Amino acid sequence: MNIDELKENLRPYLATDDMGISVYAVIKGAEEEGPKRLDIEQDSHDCLLQMFATRIRSQIVDRTEVSVMNLSDSDERQNVIYEYDLEVPQELQALQAVTQTDDTGLLSLNDESLSQIKAIVVEIGNNEGQLVLYKTMAPINVFGRDKIFLKKHESRLARIDDEFLRISDGFQMLHVDGTLMVLDLKTLESKFGFHDVVKREAETGLQTIEDLGLLENPETLRELINDVKFARKLTKVARSSPVLQQMISNDRIIEFCKNYPTLKNIKFNSAEDKILLDTQKSKDLFIKLLMDDYLVSQLTSRHYESLAKDVAEPAAESIV
Repeated sequence: MNIDELKENLRPYLATDDMGISVYAVIKGAEEEGPKRLDIEQDSHDCLLQMFATRIRSQIVDRTEVSVMNLSDSDERQNVIYEYDLEVPQELQALQAVTQTDDTGLLSLNDESLSQIKAIVVEIGNNEGQLVLYKTMAPINVFGRDKIFLKKHESRLARIDDEFLRISDGFQMLHVDGTLMVLDLKTLESKFGFHDVVKREAETGLQTIEDLGLLENPETLRELINDVKFARKLTKVARSSPVLQQMISNDRIIEFCKNYPTLKNIKFNSAEDKILLDTQKSKDLFIKLLMDDYLVSQLTSRHYESLAKDVAEPAAESIV
């Protein structure tokens, strides 16, 4: 899904008059049971619909500098929404579960404290389609009985005697048209068992690298697989390395390293037929090498490093 398709899929949900809304809670320690529906008074539905529609418009639909890319291709670029294309952890399957049934159980507020709410799942839609938003709930959004809160009551301040919940307009993920989109990568990386998913994908990338026979000491990469940031890089290599996809020979790769200015400090074994990774910098350079991030302009012969690369294939007809 590209950004134009995403915006087009979201536009129907900006017209709130024809939409309904349901809000579900994911309870701490009961993630596998799925979300429970919150019984919210009808008068609040329109306010919630309008609040989220405004946020969707400002954060996605009306933005001009945002783009979409696969989560497995994620890098350090800004203003990106990620399309989730990896194994979906159990907890994130809650996003899909709420659209697949109409009889989700009701959360009993007599039995559960609001402080046990880990995340909120918001379903917006009608008979034609549904949009699901996922937002984590920080402890500061739940106000309990251990503090005193006052509200305006006529001309006085009156105490609020029970727990109450603050629902803001922010969200970290959404599910629309059968696709899970990630807006906040840091939240995803720190929760949901996502690190385990990335590690499994990274193992595939690492095995592919080892099978090349290009490295003198591939075990140095395996030592970093518990680092989620580096594991994501290995996942990207496994999924979309141009060098691996085109089966570039080891000889060509080593020759390129010897001649490209940024890579000239990379070390080799005594036979100079394998790369030796002896520093963190050399490991980062090697990953960038496999992602074909080092470019040379045919026009100016200048060397460039680029994360974003749009393939420019020859046109069908020559242009004069």
